[in-house]
Amino acid sequence: MSSPGKVLRVTFGANPNSSSLGVDVTFLLFGTMAASAIAVLASALLRRARQPEPKADV
Repeated sequence: MSSPGKVLRVTFGANPNSSSLGVDVTFLLFGTMAASAIAVLASALLRRARQPEPKADV
């Protein structure tokens, strides 16, 4: 009978001895967040630029 294995250490980041899927997924998550933030900012700037100036009451 063999004893169950133990988790000795957990590290985050790229491991050159294994697949880099974790790094790819992290890049995709942060890239998606950045693209979303840029899209929101760009749409806010475009909407503000297209608003007509208020007319002065005389």
